[in-house]
Amino acid sequence: MMKTGRQAQRGNAAGWLLIIILIIAIVAGIYYRRGGAPAAGDAPISDAASADDAAPEDATGDDATPDDMTPGDAPPGDTPPADEPEDAEALTDADGKAFSYLPAGDLLPGSGPGFVDETVYRENIRFPTEDPAFLNSQVYRYGGGLGSVNGMEGGQCDARNYDYPWQDTFCEKRDRNQPLCPGGGHEGLDIRPHTCARNVHWAIAAEDGRVIDVRRHWVTIQTPDGTIYNYLHLNMGELSVSEGQNVLKGDRIGKISSDFFKSDGTSVPTTTHLHFEMYENYVETPDAEPLFTKVNPYMTLVAAYDRKLREE
Repeated sequence: MMKTGRQAQRGNAAGWLLIIILIIAIVAGIYYRRGGAPAAGDAPISDAASADDAAPEDATGDDATPDDMTPGDAPPGDTPPADEPEDAEALTDADGKAFSYLPAGDLLPGSGPGFVDETVYRENIRFPTEDPAFLNSQVYRYGGGLGSVNGMEGGQCDARNYDYPWQDTFCEKRDRNQPLCPGGGHEGLDIRPHTCARNVHWAIAAEDGRVIDVRRHWVTIQTPDGTIYNYLHLNMGELSVSEGQNVLKGDRIGKISSDFFKSDGTSVPTTTHLHFEMYENYVETPDAEPLFTKVNPYMTLVAAYDRKLREE
């Protein structure tokens, strides 16, 4: 029996529908095999956050590192610069020496009790020398009167005195006690200049302030909010400031020398260095006079030197 025209049309439509369904199935299978669909359990990507937001370039957490990379590897496709230092955090001075320092209160053996104070009292001061400098003992190291305590025999210009790491000297034992340092009388820090040459290297103002005292062998600068800095052992005959003068941060104060005098004017021998002291002030009540307390500026100077080397 022959089919009618309507039956033929229905048969043709059904055939075409079957072909279309087969084509759709084939395309879908290819799409899934290529990973175009999320795997089971994957969270859908939200329209609220783009892929760029998910992993910022400066991320440093563990989940910012792809699973197939180890910490320190460059991201796939990136080549690290040929001149990239092995330790990106290492800071070097003008001579190429890597800056390092020992903890606050960590003095040489037998040199005094020390005073552990990790406070950075002023966060934006200028380091008080123009050139690279070295914090360590003038008494218990090479060339010092008590260098033999730790077998450090030699002269003050020994190259080992002019290298890192820095070492704290606050509350180092001296020939007298001080209230803040029972058993150790050194209420300041000794800073060697860039070299042991006398009257060559400049000490500079740590902050804006006013020169409130110039006498014997020290210069005192006070900031508008009361912090006091003492600079000792400068060349007092060639200062660049005078009492009552206003100074700006970074202004030259004087050249680092070895001037040291008793109250009667008698000269006392010492090494070429800057003895640096810092007083912080506080007011107990709004109507009270400010009280000035000497503090250990070691970590304050560490932070300032770090900024100096970063040229900030």
